[in-house]
Amino acid sequence: MDKSITVSTTHDRKSVSTILVNPSFVLPRLFPPIKEVTVEGNSFNAEGRFLTTKFHMHGSVIVKGEIIYGFYLSAGGGQGNGRLIIKVNEGQVDLRLEYEGKMEKLSGIFFMDRWFSDFASKLDEEIGKEKARKTL
Repeated sequence: MDKSITVSTTHDRKSVSTILVNPSFVLPRLFPPIKEVTVEGNSFNAEGRFLTTKFHMHGSVIVKGEIIYGFYLSAGGGQGNGRLIIKVNEGQVDLRLEYEGKMEKLSGIFFMDRWFSDFASKLDEEIGKEKARKTL
């Protein structure tokens, strides 16, 4: 599965990058079935349930010009792996998800399209809230 979207933002590039490097911010907003995220250094673990299937995601975040979330996903006895690549430019954010594995057929195009669309529609506002929360 390969899914891409471009999102407009009114926030500065540095603020957007700082927020989007945080798995606790990105993962549950982009993938609503994720209910818990723990972060240690640049590694993360996420737990959730999609339909009737529990899943576990483990990965790391690497910043090299782009923000890259590399991850492994275990669900219902099957596994998969992928990358979420985030490129932050002034005024826009490009997201690209590359994934192969069990959840590819289960999540399908319908859910991924909706999740990406919801993420895009709320991102600018959510970044504003996160910036305000961090400055309090």
